[in-house]
Amino acid sequence: MRYRRALATSAAVAFLYVIALSFICCSAVLGSQDDEPASSSTASREMQSLSTDFLDTNSAATIEAMEKHIFSPQVQSSIQRIFNSRVEHDDKVFRYASLKYTVEGFWRNWKRMMIDGIPTGSSSVGSGIHSLGKFVLFAGDDIDRDFTITYGKQHKPIERAVTIKGYEFGLANMAVFLSQAMVGGIFDDTCDELNEQAQELRRKDENGEPIVAYPISNSCGQYSQNYQEMSCPAGEQGMECPQISPTTTIQSSFNDKIGQRGLMCGPIGTYPEEALKYKNDFDRTDVQGCCWWGRGPLQSKGLCSMGKLNYYIGSKALADGRITRSTSGAYPDINFCTNPNKICETNSADGKDTEDLRWTVAMFEFAEKVQRYSNSNWSYKEKLVEYVSNGMNLNEYYPFELDHSFIHAVSSIVDRGCHNAPNCLPYAGEVSKFPQRREALTIALSALKIPKFREQQVIDTTVEYLKARKSGFEETLLRYKRQGSSTLSERYLFDDFINALYRMSQFRSPDHTPLYLGDPWMRDGHKYGLGNIALFFANGIVLGIEKDDTCDELNQYMVSGKIALSSSCGQRGSSYQDMVCESSDVPDMACQVDPDMFITAVTYDRTLGAPPALQCGPRSRIPYVGYWDPTENAESEFEAFANLNGRTDVEGCCWWGRGLLQMKGPCAFGRLNYYLGARAARENRPSMYEDVDFCLNPEAVCGSQYRHELVWISALFKWLDRVQNYEDGEWNYMEQLRIFADNQFEDNVFIKEVNAMVEVGCRHPPCKEAGCVSFPCDGAYPENVNRAVNRAYLTFTVLGIWDFKESLGGSNSPTPVPSVCPECTGTPTLVPTNSPTATPLMDFTSAPSEAPTREVTVLLRRYDDFRTHLLNRRRLLDSKVFVSETKSGLASSTLYTLDGLLSILKDLATKGTDDGSGHNLMFYIGQDNDKNFNYGIVNMALFLAHATTRGLKFDSCEEVNHHLVDGKLPISNACGQHSQSYNEDVCPMADFARECPLDLTMNVKQTSVGSSPAPNFFCAPKSTNPFTGYFDPSSGRTEKSKPFANAIGREDVEGCCWWGRGMLHVSGICDVGRFNFIYGLPAFKDGRPSARYNIDFCVYPEALCTDFTIPSSAFSKFPTIIDTKDIRYLFALHYWMSNVQNFNWGFWNYRERLEQFVDDGMTDDSFVDGFSDIIIDSSRDGPLRKAKFKQILEIMFTEVDVSTSPSAYVSFQPIPSEDSTNDVSGQLPMETITDTDIQSDVTIVQTIENPPPVEGIQVTPQSMVPVQLPTSPRLPDVSLEPDFPGFSSTGDSAEPPATESKVNVPPPTSPPFLNKVFEYSSGYNTHTSSLFPVVGIYLCTSLLTYLMF
Repeated sequence: MRYRRALATSAAVAFLYVIALSFICCSAVLGSQDDEPASSSTASREMQSLSTDFLDTNSAATIEAMEKHIFSPQVQSSIQRIFNSRVEHDDKVFRYASLKYTVEGFWRNWKRMMIDGIPTGSSSVGSGIHSLGKFVLFAGDDIDRDFTITYGKQHKPIERAVTIKGYEFGLANMAVFLSQAMVGGIFDDTCDELNEQAQELRRKDENGEPIVAYPISNSCGQYSQNYQEMSCPAGEQGMECPQISPTTTIQSSFNDKIGQRGLMCGPIGTYPEEALKYKNDFDRTDVQGCCWWGRGPLQSKGLCSMGKLNYYIGSKALADGRITRSTSGAYPDINFCTNPNKICETNSADGKDTEDLRWTVAMFEFAEKVQRYSNSNWSYKEKLVEYVSNGMNLNEYYPFELDHSFIHAVSSIVDRGCHNAPNCLPYAGEVSKFPQRREALTIALSALKIPKFREQQVIDTTVEYLKARKSGFEETLLRYKRQGSSTLSERYLFDDFINALYRMSQFRSPDHTPLYLGDPWMRDGHKYGLGNIALFFANGIVLGIEKDDTCDELNQYMVSGKIALSSSCGQRGSSYQDMVCESSDVPDMACQVDPDMFITAVTYDRTLGAPPALQCGPRSRIPYVGYWDPTENAESEFEAFANLNGRTDVEGCCWWGRGLLQMKGPCAFGRLNYYLGARAARENRPSMYEDVDFCLNPEAVCGSQYRHELVWISALFKWLDRVQNYEDGEWNYMEQLRIFADNQFEDNVFIKEVNAMVEVGCRHPPCKEAGCVSFPCDGAYPENVNRAVNRAYLTFTVLGIWDFKESLGGSNSPTPVPSVCPECTGTPTLVPTNSPTATPLMDFTSAPSEAPTREVTVLLRRYDDFRTHLLNRRRLLDSKVFVSETKSGLASSTLYTLDGLLSILKDLATKGTDDGSGHNLMFYIGQDNDKNFNYGIVNMALFLAHATTRGLKFDSCEEVNHHLVDGKLPISNACGQHSQSYNEDVCPMADFARECPLDLTMNVKQTSVGSSPAPNFFCAPKSTNPFTGYFDPSSGRTEKSKPFANAIGREDVEGCCWWGRGMLHVSGICDVGRFNFIYGLPAFKDGRPSARYNIDFCVYPEALCTDFTIPSSAFSKFPTIIDTKDIRYLFALHYWMSNVQNFNWGFWNYRERLEQFVDDGMTDDSFVDGFSDIIIDSSRDGPLRKAKFKQILEIMFTEVDVSTSPSAYVSFQPIPSEDSTNDVSGQLPMETITDTDIQSDVTIVQTIENPPPVEGIQVTPQSMVPVQLPTSPRLPDVSLEPDFPGFSSTGDSAEPPATESKVNVPPPTSPPFLNKVFEYSSGYNTHTSSLFPVVGIYLCTSLLTYLMF
């Protein structure tokens, strides 16, 4: 469900207490170990004795090596993750490259601080023996050092000899700094400290919950720190700033992201908020003299920090002669004591780049405050060296030996002034945001790709993980069937596999990466390698192991009922000897086809009655070949018999498939020879098999002395060559593999694409790489992709990789924001996902439908009651609900009818539909035995109310372009309206495999816009439509000559094919994908009974609103037209069942709120407010929805005269708007509804009529109290923000304008029990105060809640 972070507030409040208790416990432990070296209670690490003098060597060679590392492609591909900021808008989190902090600006200043530093004015003060007289940032030196690190559980420690380069100490120092800067400024893209500490007031809200506030006096200090009292220690007190003038007035340049006022200072009485008397931690309510809040990436704050800045780089440094105006990194014209706000001003007076100033302030503080820190047997230099020499973040990589003592101490120094918070006097208290700082260090280290020795370590971890599961491989995967029984493979042995795997992980070549076995810089990073190996193995099972444990390709495809012995030349229409290399390959890389080569396969199908082994030879020896007759189990050699390509000989046909993955063709064997065989040795390149020429003897894979290795090595090389290096435009296998792993290895499409790449050479068959003589041939398609999917899941189960959580940090995961973990040393709490509990079955059978059960009969009777209730109100529903806006006013909908809705509703309300996960989705009409039937009525009322703001509004199946930007409608609104991005509307982890993949080449044009004059949406690639313009509703003109951005900055429509569709205008790749999975082509392929449409809606989303034609194919000679008119209802109802009725997040459960609303007499409008604000994130049209909800409730709870047929349909004439009273051009020739049509014999009741007794369902009837209709004001005109002049002048009003009286149709009035709640003033909701405490709690916990999820 979309954007639910705000919905976990209740859980987050309790969660905060858990965190606080955990911090106290952790801090107590830290505090008791001040005089002891940091160590893990579950790990054994060899302490390294190493001097720290080398840290500030900072030679030119060291800095050059560091710069080369940072600007390497590997690091550059991930470093931006450190410099990404986030912003919350409409309960959505957007990430973007920070505007205040850039990679370039950081490196520019960091490099300057390593080389030039900051002068101290004293030859005895500096960062170290190599930098006396200046503060520099540590870079390390040029020496590679060897260490032995010990890690692992105490009962099974693991030792490893590693080499750490000298500059890695400098990179680790950089990562520590960045971890603090990310939390201090980068994540929120702020320079000024945020007003973020909430104080609980004595008052409580109407629900008894305490009200929280953010005092402006937080400017004086937050989290138990009084910034005005943060003075320097003895010996440095002459550096600190004097108290600022009480008349000084400063306001921060950044308002809090959660809506609170920014920090500020000024004389008492300057700000009206002072009158509220909200107190901060130390009872301040004013902000006089409180100008010392944090600034810059490290949030430098207080008298001492500002004073030191001024003393070393500011105006005092110039006055005292420590700097000159030409000193690098100095700001001689800034007095940081009188103008601390200069740090964050957007335009500095002296013209210097303000980003440089922000970085300089932070880097100076880090060099002076952290790098020099030494106290109570804790020295930063010593601990940094110890941290690096012990493997840096091994504690993150191995969760069983978590040890956060180093980063906790550093964070404590930055935040509290000493290394052992909470015992830092006078600033006692926990380190603020410590979990975020800890995770930020993980991100920084992973993005910087250190320590480098972990590249080998992840290989070892993956191999050890596989070795531990040897029994599972041998009992489940390495088996083939022989005469009905399962037999352990005699050819494909586990130990040979492990050896081959390790050897290929060490393989190096200029144009190949080694076999990928995982992300070295991520916790559980080996899961990516396991995913790679699992996919490899699954295809090997299908192509090699299960095919009678053979190495050579089997002759198994018949031609005219016979099996051609010329199949060695190619099967299924492929010609193996014609599989040549691409022109981009090394010249002559493919093997030359030798017509005199004579080979007989050493392995073959040993099943009784199977054909003989494949063979090749010159025509001089084998003029022709015959066939194998499977009916006679005999070979015919007396006449030539051709294969599918017409070959009757086998000359040059020695290139059939071999090895686990059936490597075939002269190109594949030539490449194997070029990289691993004799040719590599001849050309003085490393070779694994220098004495094996695979071009002279391709059968060496199956028949040489190395065959036990080569059955695996050849397959692993093919995997490297064909799969791991595969790129198709913007589609890259490695990127997709990481996405696949991050999403719990649940994506059948990806598995099938990989299978196609292995079998036929591309991911979208038919593939030209398959060597078809006549393209396309059968061989251009993979043989059985479903079998490959089945074996993949079988392999995943054996490997246990569904148990992995989403990895933290790392270069390959989505850009994370550090998460709050439930414990100081725990892992972040993630949204739970359901892993398969058993191996998925790919073969489904359809059993006959069972006779209706008693339960079904009861449900059918309940549905009949529900249907009758709606049909009895057809006239009112048709005239007030199933209507749409037109230029001439309201008119009957041409797309949506009550009958159409009920026809789809029946099955969904009586049988439901399987959601594909074993859960039955059912539209709720009060089917529960112990529930009031009114629940179902109100559920339908809200559904219809929402529909009136979507599809019914303009009588369209597709979303209408309506969101104005600067008075114009961007064509790129197809990508998303109201700051939404439909392409990014991704599914939760559990449903990620169902999500539609983005196809940037897709071309789709909108066909249903109803009464809207706006131009149709469309999507198209940038190659054909590099940009889009806008539609001017005032002139009716479309501008196409220049780009025009929508609200999220999109100027193109590439991939933007996911606008809303159906009765509720459901949008996004997730919800379309979910619908497709249950009702579309995937359900057909999987054999699930929910399948309705043989359409892939992820490929053809337009079919959701228009009839679809399946083109003719080899399987269907004539085109097939599929009627999709019911989808507009089904799509909406399915969305309601899965996304609304099942909504349960934090404190808000839809079903509970629905029942509470009814049980309380329908007197709490927060129910519909919550639906608008929380479930669908659409408060913009909440008032309209609420007005329509009121109107529909009036209809639903109106007792009607049913003496006439309830199915009588009444159409009506459009109700003219004020601007079109005299314009009859748009009026429809329909019967006008009179006053009698609506209110004859009408009585308002609080419950429905007593329902007829239904077997098995007990409904307690409530007394029906007739209420005379009083005269009440007409519902207000509630306008949606994006309306423009092209629509009816009524805008989004819930009712027609006052001209309605011209056709004598009085508005329906509300019964008293509804009037009590649904009161309106000028179209605005005046009863949303019940949400205020929720919002208050959310503001207090939003950051931690967000990070938690």
